[in-house]
Amino acid sequence: MPFLVEKEIKEQINDLPKVWEYINDYLKKNEVPQFIYNSDIIYFIGCGSSLYLSISGSRFWTYKNGIETKALPGGEVSFTLKENIGNSETLKKAAILISRSGESTEVIKAGEEFKKLKIPTLGITLEEKSSLVKISDTSIVLPIKEEAVVMTKSFTSILLTLELISSFMKGESLNIYKDLLKETERIIKKAEELAKEKDHYNHYIFLGLGIEEGIARESALKLEEMSLSKIESYSTFEYRHGPKSLLERGFLVSLYEKDIPEEKDLIEEIKNYGGDILTIGGRKTNLFISEMPESLFLKVIWGQVLGLYIAKRKNINVDSPRNLTKVVKF
Repeated sequence: MPFLVEKEIKEQINDLPKVWEYINDYLKKNEVPQFIYNSDIIYFIGCGSSLYLSISGSRFWTYKNGIETKALPGGEVSFTLKENIGNSETLKKAAILISRSGESTEVIKAGEEFKKLKIPTLGITLEEKSSLVKISDTSIVLPIKEEAVVMTKSFTSILLTLELISSFMKGESLNIYKDLLKETERIIKKAEELAKEKDHYNHYIFLGLGIEEGIARESALKLEEMSLSKIESYSTFEYRHGPKSLLERGFLVSLYEKDIPEEKDLIEEIKNYGGDILTIGGRKTNLFISEMPESLFLKVIWGQVLGLYIAKRKNINVDSPRNLTKVVKF
């Protein structure tokens, strides 16, 4: 009997198109709140996986629309507000609160802090009757369910939602995403083939730049949660500034490529120090996703599948991850 996590990874093939249909209808009704359009800066708030999709999602919004964004852990707003949110009265601010369960304590507390500051909020969750929906000025409740402790299809679904809204705001056709969704099954199958070959390393590293940094960090988290492996994750070129001192044989570096010349130098450097490299992204990479930046939400599948296969090799029950619960509350 397959793990629940494995089942939900594969359910992305059918559930992501449901999300596309739902958000497409939402956008046709012009339901994106006006405060999102009017904002000078938008804060993206989440915890754990929701933070990492916030990092990638917020940068995608900046890339697409030139909107200044800032991704923050819920606890940074909940407990150190003055260190993270400026007091400018001239800037128009908004926040997007993200929580799969809608009950993550730090995200809810952050919503309460924003309410005190009269900063309007858009909540995104899977649970209609959640505290997040109650605290947010307006909300999006996605039409999927996820039962496993480890986030997989909810991550891709929420990130897809953020991308769709961003492209809609720019006036772009959303059909490009519909075409990308046809590639989900192929990507999962190829990731499985590669994972069977790459499940034996002593140490795993994930590198991503710009919109892919959040994907790299989430991929690392998947391996930590599922397989209890030794993991590191960095903005791509930060790896050269100290962390590479540990690099040796038995290390696998997964690089989410931007196809820029400097990456080639980094790849050679990693190989020279004894590490193995696996690239994800365009046609020249080991795991081809797409040449288009809109494919961002699909790139995390590599980390999901690799974590699953390492766990299988170690005989770890990924449906009962050590020290973790589905909802994190105080």
